[in-house]
Amino acid sequence: MTFSAKYKNLGKIAIACGLATTMIACGGSADSSNNDETKKEIAAVKEASVDFNIILNNAPDPTSIPVLLERSGAEFDASLLNSKDKAESYVLKDASSALNFGVYISDIAYLSASNKPQEAINYFSTARKLSDKLGISDAMGSDLSDKLETALSDKEAMLKVISESESKVKAFLNTNSQYDVAALIVTGTTLEALHISLGLVQNAPKDLPAEARNAVLVDLMTAVAKQESSIDAIVEILKPLEGTNADTKKYYAEFVKLQGQFDALKFDEKLKENKGGYQLKAEDLKDITATVEALRKVTVSM
Repeated sequence: MTFSAKYKNLGKIAIACGLATTMIACGGSADSSNNDETKKEIAAVKEASVDFNIILNNAPDPTSIPVLLERSGAEFDASLLNSKDKAESYVLKDASSALNFGVYISDIAYLSASNKPQEAINYFSTARKLSDKLGISDAMGSDLSDKLETALSDKEAMLKVISESESKVKAFLNTNSQYDVAALIVTGTTLEALHISLGLVQNAPKDLPAEARNAVLVDLMTAVAKQESSIDAIVEILKPLEGTNADTKKYYAEFVKLQGQFDALKFDEKLKENKGGYQLKAEDLKDITATVEALRKVTVSM
């Protein structure tokens, strides 16, 4: 049975397992064939959970791209962040809460990597409203705020706290079979990382000397290119879920589109050829940027 099929059967299996457990706990009897079938169903639930956990762990670390962006020398751009004021509207819908919790996680990582710790903590307070809505605040740890405060003067420590917290959330959601929520969170995180990266490319200062501007752009382009594997991971994460609801279906289709656009660009080949002269240009990213920005606009306006 494929993972997709296993996932679609999880609801029926969970009900069957729950009924069987209740019968046994209440002293009821069940024949051996029913017991054997229930054991198989329980095993299927566990196998699906393990399968999804493996796929989910392929999702990019939310701090990896912000660190690359900071190292590129590009100036911090606050205009690329999602507004904290929008958080109240996101709590009205689970999908919006999950996607934009992921968006805020990337914003927090970008702020932290850019040595903006207090702003990062302010954004964490905003993201907390969404994690409360999703029921995942406890999974991040009751002492998370204290850890962030302690790490205020240590960028590396703060990034580690963010990465560990996101891992705890994914593990919690997988354990509780909340696959769609976990998938949408990492989708939002990846989408925002792309948005920030592409925004920095588009907004690179035009008044820099050509050599300096090209150097910044090459590093930013490299950061964008490295996200091709992130897109592949999101496609794999969303694929078994795309038939379960309209949100996962939409984001799956858009990330498949992005996957094709990255493949057509042949980033790896162009980066290898980029020796002795600047070849990669912001215009190369026109189609990818249009897709990302359209999807991001929909996401932060949900």
